[in-house]
Amino acid sequence: MPIFLSNQSVEMPMLDQGTEIFKTLQHLSTLIQSLKNPLGTRDNPARICRDLYNCEQRLHDGTYWIDPNLGCAADTTEVMCNFTAGGQTCLKPVTVSKLETGVGRIQMNFIHLLSTEAVQHITIHCLNTPVWAVGPSLQPSSRSVSFKAWTGVKIQAGDLLEPLIPRDDCWIKDGRWHQTQFIFQSQDPNLLPIVDVLNLPTADGGARYHLEVGPVCFL
Repeated sequence: MPIFLSNQSVEMPMLDQGTEIFKTLQHLSTLIQSLKNPLGTRDNPARICRDLYNCEQRLHDGTYWIDPNLGCAADTTEVMCNFTAGGQTCLKPVTVSKLETGVGRIQMNFIHLLSTEAVQHITIHCLNTPVWAVGPSLQPSSRSVSFKAWTGVKIQAGDLLEPLIPRDDCWIKDGRWHQTQFIFQSQDPNLLPIVDVLNLPTADGGARYHLEVGPVCFL
């Protein structure tokens, strides 16, 4: 006895497959468009701020969203974009006193790959305790603080990575708060952010200190 198949039973799988292909093409088209013209929003993040700067130079400095590895939306990161400085991507610390940015290692590695330089400011506020120099000559002492870079490298006085010190008056012991400012600027973006401060003074005998951690900015 012959078996007859209706046209509907044959054509429906083909229609379903065509719909799925169309949806996939639409998604790919939207993805390509977002890569070509990122908006810096959570739904349409840029890789880094420089991408936004290159696409549209009339954007204002402020808060934007980036996704350096262009992965899933779950790891997009909110940053400060400094277009005035050419499109810097600035990561703020989780709190002003902590050397943490809240950015995962994978995303940070991609930021490093996409950048050519980095800068970070750290200030140590001091009460009756020196952290760099011990007198008005402002020469670093053997007890100067040192720093641990993102790569694990130790940054200390006297080496090629020594930070700039625009101000250092922590050596003054007059019962008042003073500060020492450190500027880390490198053509090797992998060194930043700073992840630890080493050899900090012991807080005793009326001596006190606290950190003020600035954002780390990549370009």
